[in-house]
This record gives sequence, structure tokens and C-alpha cells, in this order.
Amino acid sequence: MIQGAIFDADGTLLDSMGMWETVGDRYLATLGITARPGLRAELFPLSLAECAVYLKRAYKLSLSHQAIEDGINDTIRSFYRHQVQAKAGAKEFLTALRARGVTCTLATATDRSVILEGLARTELLPLLEGVYTCGDLGMDKRSPALFHYVREQMGTEIGETWVFEDAVHAASTAFQAGYRVAGVADPYSDQRALRKVSHLYLPDLTDFPGFYEKAQEI
Repeated sequence: MIQGAIFDADGTLLDSMGMWETVGDRYLATLGITARPGLRAELFPLSLAECAVYLKRAYKLSLSHQAIEDGINDTIRSFYRHQVQAKAGAKEFLTALRARGVTCTLATATDRSVILEGLARTELLPLLEGVYTCGDLGMDKRSPALFHYVREQMGTEIGETWVFEDAVHAASTAFQAGYRVAGVADPYSDQRALRKVSHLYLPDLTDFPGFYEKAQEI
């Protein structure tokens, strides 16, 4: 049975993980600089502020740390405003859920103003009852508190609430907390690990009837 659905954004509804993988390269390109191989691995564990420090030092940038942070944020925002695409079937999937009386919301770690740009561009925003961000709530997806909060806003029970995620750590959190989990495939996540923490594994969002039929039985 499914009464409520909590969707992740990046990698689940939006085809955007590739941008996050290459944001350093994209930012440097705006300065006319070609990134050296391996930049992603260097930036991956760093916060935005730490990324700015690293880029200034490694590429001898004359900009201030704040200017570099602002530039990175502008690069991210530009992508969501002008380039991001919905993942295949996302709009139709949300529309079909709503037609069956399922409340659909979104919970994301991406900044609210940025994600709203992407949702508006892809025409997914009107299909969501609420958009919740880790930054606004002071929570992350390594704890079930975020999922609990969003579910409470929807007024659904844990066993009737499905969480749609491409990230293994977030899917695992929801799975262990008792939610029904639909793992959504994305090239940038570990598919084998995702299957292990999903009640249903979706290669994409194009087969809504197949998902809905199985979800009613779980």
C-alpha cells in the first residue's frame, strides 16, 4: 500500500549528478582554465569553503575565497536554471501517483533556491505538495529524522510511505527506519548496494504500472 511518497531530487527525479561530479571543472572553465585530471577526487570530501581554499591554492587564483565560493554557486545555479533535465518518466510517474491520491513530496540536500530552479525548469514543482531541504531543517539523510518530519507533514504512516532514492546511504537510512524504499538507478550510485536496501529497484521511472502493482502488495 502507498499513501505517501518522499522523493530525492538529484539522481532520482533530476538527471543532475553528473553536474556535481564535474562542478569544479565547470567552474574553472568559466575562468578559462582547464582542470587537471583527478580534480573530482580532490574535491569530493571537501565542503564548499574547503573547495574554494583548494582551488585558490592549486590553481593560483587571484580571487578571494568568498569570490570563488560565489562563483561555484553561480555555476551550480546556472546548471539548474538553464540545463538540468528531469529523469526519464519522472513527470509521468508523479502525475500517476497524484491521480491515485498519493501525496508526493521532495526531500533534498541541495539548497532550496537552487532546487526550486531545477524543479520549475523541468515542470515538476507543481506535482509536489512540499519541498524540504536538509539546510532548512538542519537535518541530513544519515538520520531518519528528515524522513520522519516530511512524513508527519504528509500525515501518513511509515508503512504506507515510500522513499524514492538513488543514494545508498539515504536509502539505507529510510529502509532501516521502516519505510518502504524504491531504489532508483543512477549511473553515479552503487547499484548492487542500492538493491540491498530497497524493497523495489527501479531501473528508471518509466514503468509506473509495474511499480504500483508491486507496491500495493508490499
